[in-house]
Amino acid sequence: MTFQRKRELLGNASIGRALLSLSLPSIAGLVLQTAYNLADTFFLSLWVGHHAVAALAVVFPMQLVIIALAQGIGIGGSSLIATELGAENEKGAEEILGTMTMLISLGSAFIVTLSLAFISPTLSFLGASEQTLPLAKDYGVIVLLGSPMLAFSIMANGIARAEGEAVMAMKTLAISAATNLVLDPIMIRYLDLGVAGAAWATVIAQAGSASWMALYLGGKSSIKIRTRQLKLRRSVATSIISVGSSAFVRQGSASITAVVLNRVLLSMGGDPAVAAMGILNRISTFVTMPLYGLVQGMMPLISHNTGSGNQCRVLRTMDLSALWATAVCLAGAIPLWAFPLATLSPFCSGETLEIAVAAAPYVALGMPLGGFQVVLSGSYQALSRGRDAFLLDLLRRIVLVVPAIYIFSRIAGLKGVFMAIPISEVISGGISILLFREVRRCSENRCLVSSQDSM
Repeated sequence: MTFQRKRELLGNASIGRALLSLSLPSIAGLVLQTAYNLADTFFLSLWVGHHAVAALAVVFPMQLVIIALAQGIGIGGSSLIATELGAENEKGAEEILGTMTMLISLGSAFIVTLSLAFISPTLSFLGASEQTLPLAKDYGVIVLLGSPMLAFSIMANGIARAEGEAVMAMKTLAISAATNLVLDPIMIRYLDLGVAGAAWATVIAQAGSASWMALYLGGKSSIKIRTRQLKLRRSVATSIISVGSSAFVRQGSASITAVVLNRVLLSMGGDPAVAAMGILNRISTFVTMPLYGLVQGMMPLISHNTGSGNQCRVLRTMDLSALWATAVCLAGAIPLWAFPLATLSPFCSGETLEIAVAAAPYVALGMPLGGFQVVLSGSYQALSRGRDAFLLDLLRRIVLVVPAIYIFSRIAGLKGVFMAIPISEVISGGISILLFREVRRCSENRCLVSSQDSM
């Protein structure tokens, strides 16, 4: 897509068409990426057992820290880049890209080094039992070593979407997903590598997507990674962190919540309970993943039109995104609510399946208001209101849900853990509705002013 066509799509095309054009490739890519996470769970459950699935659930919070870093820098930087491109400042966009690259390189190297130095005690703290610790360590060490490539790929995907190149972002995720789906059975079953095989399949897939995005940023992208721009500019880094802090909190706090869940579940239901919740988390992520693709398509639209001063398009984008996100989450909740046994039986059996089926309706109840909240958080980020997005995600991901898990688990045991999810989601959802009205009102007022000025 030429630069002029990108500007036309972001600035002049109908909101529905632009949102679909930017979102559908992201949705397809993210669904494929989530599918290979499900593939890991499916193949390990089939060929290794529930201890391997529990091991993946234990390692997951460590992976979320890297993903949090990458999404925080990627979303923060790409929102700023989209605004600069909207103002036709390509040099400023490339300076942001150079700072992003330095931040992601140094940040991921630090996290990996620290994690590997304390791998065994960390995994035990995250909820690994004596049976799952060796499996979690086998998987975790390999995945951590490959995680800088994952971080770079996530960051670069955000830049491609900021440029309006959602198809390129989709291709990146498709390459990673296809590679992992092919390698999983080979590594796990036929080479008999077990959880280590799943980890190697994941790392090789990530290396492929990172290489693809490096080629894109070195060639077809309208902004390039240039050696002279690889600097840590303090003011730029501060802006990136400010805008992207919500994305970091969203994923980082998900890591904290996962740790709390794993430890409480291990104490009350052992490895089968940890495995059951790990499976439910992956399935619920898969069925609601279109929401995140939608928000990724929404953000460059809001950022670009904010930069160009077109507040009416910003307002229409937020309204349509909120409507579609709610529909996506309602649709995503149906399989877990209405058909829990059919949905979960391919991934587990025995006690693990029994616990997962009991928990599924509660997980489904927490979904419908989730989409609305993610759209609001994404809107805040795209409008460079990083502090507001940060506080919203902190409220939803930690402040409400973590105390709820402890309180309801003491009242109702294992069932109470499941009850905590929809209860905290309803409370945070109600708060988000009030906040969204405030955001709409600001954009609506600016839209009215700009409409009157054009008369």
